Amino acid sequence: MLRTLLWVLGIANVLLLVAQLGAFDGLAGGLGQTPQREPERLQRQVQPDWVKVLPAPAASVALAAADAAASAARASHCLQAGPFTSTEAEVAERTLRDAGVAPAAWQAIRTEVPGAFMVYMGRYSDRELLQRKRDEVRRMRLDVEELRSPAELAPGLNLGQFETRPAADAALARMVQRGVRTARVVTVRAAQNQTLLRLPAADGVLRARLAGLRLPSGPGFNSCDGEALPPVPQALAVPALLPAVAASVARPASASASSAAAPAAASAVRAAPAAVAASAASAGASRRN
Repeated sequence: MLRTLLWVLGIANVLLLVAQLGAFDGLAGGLGQTPQREPERLQRQVQPDWVKVLPAPAASVALAAADAAASAARASHCLQAGPFTSTEAEVAERTLRDAGVAPAAWQAIRTEVPGAFMVYMGRYSDRELLQRKRDEVRRMRLDVEELRSPAELAPGLNLGQFETRPAADAALARMVQRGVRTARVVTVRAAQNQTLLRLPAADGVLRARLAGLRLPSGPGFNSCDGEALPPVPQALAVPALLPAVAASVARPASASASSAAAPAAASAVRAAPAAVAASAASAGASRRN
């Protein structure tokens, strides 16, 4: 019984080896079936132009580049844009939502910027009058600064700047008690609310999406700490990933090359966009068939 079983297994192995060598391809063609062999199988891919069989050295370089691009795409950076006024912030937030950025991925940091109010004397018609008024203020032992801008206030004299109107009014009252007669409080900048849009952890895919957005003001999204950001990985574009994905699904020259390329191929497929990953899966399925 055991001897019969050994004979059966031996004959089965021989038949399997003969089938793998293509001895039965003619029989399969006579039955209306197409032999599953190269290069015919490669030509029957869903999109054969996406598959490119690379030599071993070129495949190794492509896989290494795809793996490096996948690592760069996974790296996250803190990005922010602004500051925006209240109206601009509404437009910028709507732009992010329209671009498909999840609300949980970004923060709206709102701050109040204090105003600027000046105790001011002027505007003077000639240089001589300006010099005489400045000397009078200095004799009262008050700080004074000549104004050369903005145009609507120059030439004039600055006797002090304050963040709030009440503080400027109080300072002017003290100066009047010391003899100042023609000074007044002017608004240099009104207090306003400003908003920063911040993405604490933006990966390469999100950075590529943000790079194409048009915000209401400013240069767009930059690093939160002001440092230069690495360029967005070019492998995030679909065409750039195709050679690496093709190398990962093409038949390698040897079994050792196949085992060495498997981890890098998996990384390249995971980093690819959905369309590329679908193509790779389709090509892999055809290969298994």
